[in-house]
Amino acid sequence: MEYTEHFVPPSSDLINDYIKGEEKLRRYFSYNPEPAAFAGRQQKLREHKVDRSELSQIIHGYMEPFGLSAKAEQHLQNLAEGASVVITGQQAGLLTGPLYTVHKAISTILLAEQASRQLGEKVVPVFWIAGEDHDLAEISHLYREVSGRVEKLNFPHAEYGKKTASAAQLNKTEIENFMAEYFRSLPETAHSKNLQQMVFGFLETTETYTEFFSAMLNHFFKETGLLFIDAAHPEMRQYEKDYFSRLIEQASGIAERVYAAEQELAAMGYPAPLAVEEDAAHLFITVKGERILLKREGENFTGNNGKIRYSEKELLEIAQKTPEILSNNVVTRPLMQEMVFPVLAFVGGPGEIAYWAVLKTAFELLDLEMPVIMPRLGMTLVNRRVQVLLEKYGLSFEDVVIERKAPLLKAELLDSIREKEAEKLIEELESKIQQHYDEIRTKFTDISKGLMPLVEKNLQFHLKQLDFLKTKLEDEVVLQNSIQFGHYDFIENELLPNGSPQERIYSPIPYLNDFGLDLVDRLLELDIKYDKNHKIIYF
Repeated sequence: MEYTEHFVPPSSDLINDYIKGEEKLRRYFSYNPEPAAFAGRQQKLREHKVDRSELSQIIHGYMEPFGLSAKAEQHLQNLAEGASVVITGQQAGLLTGPLYTVHKAISTILLAEQASRQLGEKVVPVFWIAGEDHDLAEISHLYREVSGRVEKLNFPHAEYGKKTASAAQLNKTEIENFMAEYFRSLPETAHSKNLQQMVFGFLETTETYTEFFSAMLNHFFKETGLLFIDAAHPEMRQYEKDYFSRLIEQASGIAERVYAAEQELAAMGYPAPLAVEEDAAHLFITVKGERILLKREGENFTGNNGKIRYSEKELLEIAQKTPEILSNNVVTRPLMQEMVFPVLAFVGGPGEIAYWAVLKTAFELLDLEMPVIMPRLGMTLVNRRVQVLLEKYGLSFEDVVIERKAPLLKAELLDSIREKEAEKLIEELESKIQQHYDEIRTKFTDISKGLMPLVEKNLQFHLKQLDFLKTKLEDEVVLQNSIQFGHYDFIENELLPNGSPQERIYSPIPYLNDFGLDLVDRLLELDIKYDKNHKIIYF
């Protein structure tokens, strides 16, 4: 296994400008996205009022049922004794969700190690699981390749309603059937049996989306000492009660500042990352098992089209007595993260960093400072068959992923093998039919204009039949050259499935099936340089 790297321009202009260090974006962040910023941020964290000891105990209590490694125990002790953290987070997707979830964790581990060496102080990696998320449609699917197509396989989730990932009790029968169908679509390899035993074993011992996710995350990263915690963990919610009170008291100011920042970015030509509203409360409350977004109406907080209503005093009382029914949205989660953790750096994807661009003044309102915001590492895994085909057709990773040449190559191939004489005969026949029908229209109009719809219908019937002939001709030509077309499709499906980066579509499972259950360990053993370049890893 080896890797090369290449800069892949982000699809977002904002993120591209951010990582290039454009001065116009500098004022929306506290630090540049580079390790050189760690020393200044670490100095500020010495004044951070987080209770590291209690936080360490809460994380320990959450992780213990999944199995704590000696290194995780050491990291918890380091945290209790004053260590700062490099942190990332993600929803509790099925089978960890897309590959970039694993890439985030790897990025966080590597960056924490680098920061420890650079600063000569302990820095530990943390993964904050968004178990409070109730958008189960977003996490209840997997992608697979079937007959040369990339297909989305959806897991039935309607029965869970608007429950959060941490509250939704998995329907074991349904999910076992879903997983069985998914695994049947994977090729049988030397690793398949052990992989399925691992996945179904975790399913048997867990009850919710978040527990299932946590079990897999711990399996992959246990020996690295990666710490992880569910945002919806009741003990964490109790720890956050005073912080929820601050968010409630400052809800109006937070909304105003975030809205203003987003308008500024829009005026600079950037798409609004959040499309926030001025009356947003940026908090959720769970009522009768349903997670409801709150908004502000004067001095009150309302939700569900006004069906629920709280005064600020009532909501503050909820924060103190039952904080477990409150949760953050995309705006207040980073603020809560900063209040809870001594964050040296946050590792995020392109979408997340775009959100952070509107938050700096909200941080300042709460007397907080944004941490160093670091883009996660981007990676693409390339198996041996893809390598052989790239070499066969003289293509590179950049040709397929950056230049996006596969569709052009298929179009050029089709043009080179077309039966142009046969196509010409069909086109000539089509032209003659059109001419004759012009004459028929004239004659029929002289008799009765009421016959015109019949003429048009008859003409379209014949033209449709000619189109059918052209399509069948093209299909036959493609079929006779299906091997080469199939090769182009395979390359594209592996490196750029559905026109998106590999890491945003596929879960880690197909790659564990191909390369072995120790895949994550092997990736961590690579001497990966943490920079803005995309890592292309060859097996």
